Amino acid sequence: MADISVDLMGLRLRNPVLTAAGPTSRDGMTLLNAAAGGAGGLVAKTVSVSPAEVPRPNIIALEQGRIGSRRGLLNAELWSELPLETWLEREYPIALSSGLPLIASVGYTPDDVRLIAPKLEKAGVKAIEFSTHYM
Repeated sequence: MADISVDLMGLRLRNPVLTAAGPTSRDGMTLLNAAAGGAGGLVAKTVSVSPAEVPRPNIIALEQGRIGSRRGLLNAELWSELPLETWLEREYPIALSSGLPLIASVGYTPDDVRLIAPKLEKAGVKAIEFSTHYM
């Protein structure tokens, strides 16, 4: 079998496919499922100083043409509705049990990042994504 592993800034990924910080990375078990499905690395849903109040419904399948074949999803949810402490105590350890590199996503203000990033490092994540789109 061909070796498609990649080095991403010092992280060794078994392939270049990663989850995105969003609905498909909403908790540790979802990330474990992505690992079992072949992801090369894991990016967890964005966390912040307080959990998001996620509106419902927030995701809709986009369809194409008359036959209704799915074309994609429109996502209008926010950052994680789970408290940071839940991620630190339960969700990150579950995802880390996959053996894949775990990238945490954090937002949204410089003060939020300054407060949270050291906690993420202590939790064992291998890298941190800084989400700034709500600034």
